[in-house]
Amino acid sequence: MSSTTIDTDAPARADAVAEDVAKPGDTIYLDAPGTTLKDSWKAAGPGIAAAMTGIGASHIMHAPTAGAQYGYALLWIIPAAYLLKYCAFEFAHRYTLVKGESVMEAYGRVGQWPFYYLIFQSFANTFGIAGRALGCGAMLWAAFPFMPLEAWSLAVLLASVAILWAGKYSALESAVKICIIVFALCSFIAFALQAPPPGEYLSRLLPTLPPIGAMLLFGAMWGYFPTTVEVAPMQSNWAVDKKSGMVKVHELRRQGYKVEMHPDYMKNYLTLFKRDMNTSYIVAMLTGMVFLIVGAVVLQPLGIVPESREMGLTIARIYTDTFGAWVFPIIIAGGVAALFSTVFTYFDGQARLAEESFVRIRRKWDNPETRKLIYRSFHILWIIGGAAIMFGMPRPIFVVQVASVLALLFSPVIYWLNIRAVNEFGPDEMKYKPGPFMMGLAWFGTVSLAIISIYVLVTMLTT
Repeated sequence: MSSTTIDTDAPARADAVAEDVAKPGDTIYLDAPGTTLKDSWKAAGPGIAAAMTGIGASHIMHAPTAGAQYGYALLWIIPAAYLLKYCAFEFAHRYTLVKGESVMEAYGRVGQWPFYYLIFQSFANTFGIAGRALGCGAMLWAAFPFMPLEAWSLAVLLASVAILWAGKYSALESAVKICIIVFALCSFIAFALQAPPPGEYLSRLLPTLPPIGAMLLFGAMWGYFPTTVEVAPMQSNWAVDKKSGMVKVHELRRQGYKVEMHPDYMKNYLTLFKRDMNTSYIVAMLTGMVFLIVGAVVLQPLGIVPESREMGLTIARIYTDTFGAWVFPIIIAGGVAALFSTVFTYFDGQARLAEESFVRIRRKWDNPETRKLIYRSFHILWIIGGAAIMFGMPRPIFVVQVASVLALLFSPVIYWLNIRAVNEFGPDEMKYKPGPFMMGLAWFGTVSLAIISIYVLVTMLTT
């Protein structure tokens, strides 16, 4: 019986070794991935992808609007939302690493209703995709007003689909990440130059009821910070694609190989996953808070609130008033990259959720041709539905706020499903199960989001 060692830092080469050298029945030894900074960068993906969905509409649209309208009154929501939702994302990704499958498999053991729920949510997210595209279109319109806002927004949707269908996103990904990093750095520098005394905003980190008239924005911030909870199963699906943790092990065993693992194989994968998630999470949280504070410092004294097609110009003013007109193209490029990456990531991740839901409801559809048809059908649906929303309601901030409140209403159920998933860990997997503190935080987050959802819904319907 022969034995082959696979370098898990190079999954493509690992597959070639398994196919060309080892034969079914052979034993394959999986080495532990490295945990250096270089290894962390190579392994990063699901966490950064989730951050890309967050550093978009929530940061660029909700945070400056909150600062411009209400100063620091809503600042406390951002760290609170990040804390309450943390376990929703952590549990879904952890499940995939430990169980070697998408968290949606655990959803299916509850029954088929979670899949119908996710399909309905995918239809409802037409508002979210349209709102994000409108935001991106507003940034483009600010720089290139020769086309109407609606046309730019539709172009964003069409470009997203074209890149996905052509399979060319990897060539664009590095440029998008660089633009987002530059954009975030500009935000931090603007904050450093414009920062008020810490006492002015740190005192607003204690929870308070929202100001009168702020209920829609209040609910929207809870829905979109740090991002929508349905990104959790998206993260799980992306982790499956990266063949992280036990995903690779199960794949090799299905191919007929015997697998042995380095003693630190799972430990190191969990280290990389936590590092990816926590770094992205903290940077995204601080960036959101900075956007709100700078919006309060620059825009509120001027009485300017980001709205309608002028949204991009208003956001850019935060930076041009700080650095000068020369920074305008940098800010526009960063804003476009951040919002486009959000649109693109949702087009991919949300369509995959719908695809995975359909094939679990109808197992006979679980073949490449039908999967592709479902995946692309949702893209077409979002283009048609998104265009109707964008041309019928060309108000980026309002559309995104409506979509954000819808996301808030969906969040408690998906959160509960993720808690139930990690409770399925077997005896050999119990050492990877979240501890009592994390489980307590998860239940607290689920119940809190449910109460906030009811509070927002009742208040909006009765006022």
